[in-house]
Amino acid sequence: MKILDCIDAGSEYCPCYLAETGECLMCSQLQGKVFCDCINWKGVCIYQEYIWNRSYCKENRPVQSCRVLKVAKVSPTVTLLTFEVRKTLARELNQPGAYIFISACAETPYFDIPMSIMRADERAGTIEVALQKKGAKTKFFIKSIDAPGKEIYLRGPYWNGVLGLKHLKSFQKGKALLIVRGIGQAPALPVAKKLVQGGNEVEVFLDIGKIKTDFTAELFQQLGCSVCRIETIDLTKRSITEELSSQLKDRLLNKGVGLIYSGGSELLHQGVVHLIQEMGQDVHFVCSNNALLCCGEGICGSCQTRLADGSRVKSCKTQLDPMEIFGRG
Repeated sequence: MKILDCIDAGSEYCPCYLAETGECLMCSQLQGKVFCDCINWKGVCIYQEYIWNRSYCKENRPVQSCRVLKVAKVSPTVTLLTFEVRKTLARELNQPGAYIFISACAETPYFDIPMSIMRADERAGTIEVALQKKGAKTKFFIKSIDAPGKEIYLRGPYWNGVLGLKHLKSFQKGKALLIVRGIGQAPALPVAKKLVQGGNEVEVFLDIGKIKTDFTAELFQQLGCSVCRIETIDLTKRSITEELSSQLKDRLLNKGVGLIYSGGSELLHQGVVHLIQEMGQDVHFVCSNNALLCCGEGICGSCQTRLADGSRVKSCKTQLDPMEIFGRG
């Protein structure tokens, strides 16, 4: 039996809707089986919590209104937004992989936009995100929120924006390399912060990508990271660039890098993983979760991802080793 790790297991939002439909990711009894096959123990019996809650899921993540404190347009397509939130929520979002759903319209949930947290200040009760104007949702949001003081609607917290969190949280006093491109700069900041807190030496390869703007280099440097500007993707060849490949090999062979984080497209993820495999290096790989997120609760199916063995998982909730997705032959 394949053992999956749910990001929400043991939290105040567990058990969720999936328990009621017999599709809990972790509890064998809530999957309709007779025996308890629980291996990924989170300190809480999910089945017991479900029974104690009269065989219903726990209360859902609330939709709450919050005020826009700052709107900073850093390029024609990228806007930095700062929101005022409860300090409790800011604390819950102050970690790698945290994200929320935001909307300018309370009555229309199909306008919800999943947004990775760039920075969270639990003392001030604020969070900051980077919004790239791209499709109907983001264009409508930017049009509606054109100045500070406006009210927006937020649903959260969610935590599965980074895959390979167990490697990230346990990596200490080593050397880490972050490869970030385009809007992927934003969610990489909490990753860098976590690695620096672990006593690691952190280097960042930064590629402005299609957004054509660098809005994080100074912030990375303030954390104590070194920043190297480098082009990471060759769009004509649909692969990572020769420069990135050369620099990666140098860092792996000569600099002793033990963890690599990829923050960009799946093309970037695949290119980095294939190079690691070709070199046969024993290195931890962590990456941004680029799944199409719609509900965040494992219900809609938009985030389903196929693993190397052909099985499908709900990647909005399932915490995976990225090698299981991108390490295919």
